[in-house]
Amino acid sequence: MHEASNTPDEMEMALNDSGLICPLPSLGLLHVAGDDAVAFLQNQLTADVAGLDESRSALAAWCNAKGRARAVFRVIPSDTGLILVADAQLLEAIRPTLQMFILRSQVALTDLAPQEEALGMAGPAAANLLTEAAGTLPAQAGDVVRAGDLHVIALPGAADRRYLVIAPADQLAAMRARYGDALTEGSEDFWRLQSIRAGIPELTRAVSESIVPTMLNLEPLGGISYEKGCYPGQEVIARMHYRGQLKRRLYRAATADDPPAPGTAVLDADEQEAGVVISAAATGGGSELLAVLRIEKAEQTLSVGTCTLKILDLPYTPPH
Repeated sequence: MHEASNTPDEMEMALNDSGLICPLPSLGLLHVAGDDAVAFLQNQLTADVAGLDESRSALAAWCNAKGRARAVFRVIPSDTGLILVADAQLLEAIRPTLQMFILRSQVALTDLAPQEEALGMAGPAAANLLTEAAGTLPAQAGDVVRAGDLHVIALPGAADRRYLVIAPADQLAAMRARYGDALTEGSEDFWRLQSIRAGIPELTRAVSESIVPTMLNLEPLGGISYEKGCYPGQEVIARMHYRGQLKRRLYRAATADDPPAPGTAVLDADEQEAGVVISAAATGGGSELLAVLRIEKAEQTLSVGTCTLKILDLPYTPPH
């Protein structure tokens, strides 16, 4: 396998021209199983989990009573339950609280690490190799294909053929060794950059329980259902939707500096708070980031640290 490139430009070339494979050690995998697993998550998460079939994943937030997102998961059906994918440190921090809500339900929460891991694959060569491993590939963003213990999930983004691969750790290690001559190994930071460009919010502990999921663009991304039953924070989220009270939105932006840490404040010209950084990653000439900003401030001069923030686009609609 080619060594991980030192520059985003080299990884960008591999992403578009051949294939890229990215270990994702910061992702956590929480397995939710039992007779009441679907009903339990239906009563806890913002998305319509009960409406998922085995070939479809969904983004979903788990909120506190004030409607602030504790986490944003990708919910993936498996043969024995559902897998929640999110930042590993955040999953570890919130799992005891999630456990408290189980009460008498027939539900078991299991941390799949280190037995199972996640891997990112993208590009034409990666798609061909994954087709050999899984038999077929998911056609649309969010779709899931399973082949034994292997889960392949198509992800949205500007880059075509981008996939999240979940499998036992030894199986993924064998795949990496087998695909070594065909694919370039990329960094997790570069994979995060692709999620940022797709407008996919990824929460960490620094911003947990601080943002209403509507502000994270989850509504057009299919992560909020207004037809399902109650869940924690549902009244706050529904009120914001039906009364049009949204005052902050998720924006993609760029700086000429190193990536700011999640939770870093975005300031206006008067050094007043205008928003907060959700996630950031390095580019060839600085960094790109997702930030939740006050809508009336978005067209003003903004900064992160000592660097000016350039708004790139408004990800209000889901990318294809």
